[in-house]
Amino acid sequence: MIQQVIDTNNYLASSTHKRYRVVLVHPSAGVNWSGGSEIFAIELARYLNSYFDVELLSGADCGSFSSLSGGISRTHAFNIVRHPLLSGLVHKFASHPEIVIEHLTNFLPCAIHLLAKPADLIFPCNDYGGLAMAAFVRAIKGTPILYTEHIGLMGGGKSLRRNLRFHPDQLVVFSEETVEFVRNFQPKQQVTIIPNGVDTNKFTPLGNRLDFGLPKPIVLCVASLKRNSHKRIELAMQAVARLPQASLLLCGDGIDRDYFQAKGDELLGKQRFQIQSLPYEQMPEVYRSADVFTLPSIDEPFGLAYVEAMASGLPVVATDDAMRRQIVGDAGRLCDVTNPDIYAAALGEILTQDWQVRARENALRFSWENIALSYRDLILETIYSRQKHP
Repeated sequence: MIQQVIDTNNYLASSTHKRYRVVLVHPSAGVNWSGGSEIFAIELARYLNSYFDVELLSGADCGSFSSLSGGISRTHAFNIVRHPLLSGLVHKFASHPEIVIEHLTNFLPCAIHLLAKPADLIFPCNDYGGLAMAAFVRAIKGTPILYTEHIGLMGGGKSLRRNLRFHPDQLVVFSEETVEFVRNFQPKQQVTIIPNGVDTNKFTPLGNRLDFGLPKPIVLCVASLKRNSHKRIELAMQAVARLPQASLLLCGDGIDRDYFQAKGDELLGKQRFQIQSLPYEQMPEVYRSADVFTLPSIDEPFGLAYVEAMASGLPVVATDDAMRRQIVGDAGRLCDVTNPDIYAAALGEILTQDWQVRARENALRFSWENIALSYRDLILETIYSRQKHP
């Protein structure tokens, strides 16, 4: 069922109530600044800190609210398993050994920390490893678990089915479609829809811009550089190649960077194509430096980059599906991105108009101020429910 959020204003208005301790967990937060779940954990911890005693168990310093998780982050583990002497061996046992290493090495340090310094609610943000650790602590301490499913229904919902076996006290998802999936698989699971958030004070049309030396207009695509992924970057390359006056700026990094560099040079030429790998703190400037944002992914659980782009004043051209209709609304064009002519036409149409005001207003729906309030209420409700029914 969808859990109804109760009114918590009376509680928050009273200074005599206990300030609950909420612990978020993501061992890659502070290490990987390009991952959606890592950014989510940091930003949510920052905003929830106004309402709770918040701690984020992270891989590196993320602010005054963070503490080191004690294990190895998947980013550091990835560099280890890529070593020629280890790569062939570890990939025989797991398709993503770096994630397994993160989960295994952080399990005990995080569990011991939460047993020694108990929380009123545990909020794992790093998939099944964090959920397993939180379930272990809950079995001993009774601490309730709130979990947000970032992967959604990718892979036919395989990850979601696995995560539901840990029975979080509250599950947050991004779409009604995912709610229906949960109802069919675990009818008694409490589930709520809360979208992802964006810092609308950081991502704004006002501020510095970067000069990439590319001919205008610039089409921006932000994605990890991995072939055969759900991001489908090559579709964007093929579409922009049909717009002789436009350039494509691909912002990201990954194991197939050289492949995409060669492909972009082939389709667009070196003058109209660039790949840039910039730190996350520079992304607001990157968005402001472009004219339109596109990402032709499929089965996108949410797509934080769309919201960041719109908050920065950019219109969006993307895949036409339920999730993108919910996010993009009237701040862009959704189309059949698998047809390069239709895709190119949508980009060309967008570039003939000024979308800044409409894009910005649409993005304000996802401001962290609003999203954090929804999480605040749900956290309080989850704690209250556990207190009433230990």
